[in-house]
Amino acid sequence: MYARFRTRSKFYFRPARPALAYNVDPNVMRRPKVKRGLLKGTYSDETVDLRDRERLELLESMRHPRERDFYQDHTYHNQWLRRDLEKHQKQQLAARYKYFAPDFEISPWIWYPGDIVEVVSGEGIGQRGTIIAVIKYKNEIVVQNINVQDVVIPASESRPEQIVQREHPISVTRVRHVDPSTNEICNIEMVKVRNKETGEMEEKRMSLESGILMSIPPVNDELEVGDPLKDTPIQDADEATYDREAEQAVLVDKRLEAMEEHFVQSLKHSYEFHEPLRRKNAEDMRQFQTDVIDMACAMLGERLLDTVNASDTSSLPAEWQEAIAMHVEEIEAEMEEVAAKEMAEAKEGVATENEQHDDDLDDDEDELDTSEESVKHV
Repeated sequence: MYARFRTRSKFYFRPARPALAYNVDPNVMRRPKVKRGLLKGTYSDETVDLRDRERLELLESMRHPRERDFYQDHTYHNQWLRRDLEKHQKQQLAARYKYFAPDFEISPWIWYPGDIVEVVSGEGIGQRGTIIAVIKYKNEIVVQNINVQDVVIPASESRPEQIVQREHPISVTRVRHVDPSTNEICNIEMVKVRNKETGEMEEKRMSLESGILMSIPPVNDELEVGDPLKDTPIQDADEATYDREAEQAVLVDKRLEAMEEHFVQSLKHSYEFHEPLRRKNAEDMRQFQTDVIDMACAMLGERLLDTVNASDTSSLPAEWQEAIAMHVEEIEAEMEEVAAKEMAEAKEGVATENEQHDDDLDDDEDELDTSEESVKHV
């Protein structure tokens, strides 16, 4: 019988494992399970479907330039199925959308419109004001007469450009509540108190210093939700800026003028392109016709001369002899003129060459004289 393979012989002492007190590892609290990037501020639970065609430009802009897709043009399967965001992409998302982090939301929320708060850090420390608006998803509030900045309202047809001062949001971590009874900074906690009238438990805010209760104002559903600094003012939204009767005629005229200008320019460009071609074609055709006539006349004259020289003119009728003689005289005169012109041109060329040769000889003599004089002076 074959011996069984054992990883450890049963004859050796088995080391005892350390006992766990209450079945808990003593170092479990020293290494808490924290999601990657959460402590660095780069964690985000925002999941981006990289297969979405609408997000392709965003994705390509976020990708690192050293990344390469070697098979992006000839792959059968979608290569973005199991792809996760890179580290630098998560950092960009976390920096741009800080309020996506799961621990960004403050609970319980104790800041409501109408509360008096005091700035305890940053610019404007020591100033007090009333909360005007709350931007909860950003953990920001708008406080009256605090963080006031200039806002430029663009000009319109009815009014010029305006520069107004408005309060801008500040973080809730920069302010502390003011106790209405002691008029001092206090700490606020949420407590549940029984309502004497209805008998139900209600949440209220309590000052830990004086114990005074501050109620939570009810949510006003009639108020429009939005950022008060980015919303359009109601007076601008209600202003009627379009006058159909006055603007329709102007719009029609502008469109007609634009169409007329377009067609005129197109015709002008067409004329500028085709007119030189038409003129060039006409000149070429005229020159071609002239060349054909000259060539035909030359061929006809040569044939007439050959006919006169080869045949006996005495056998022809007298009328034909007179007609041929006149043409023959003209052709001979033209040939004599051409020969005389050629002779004159040849003589002029010879004379010009002689003059050029004489000028060259004179220049050489002048150079020799100049060199002899310079030698004598030396």
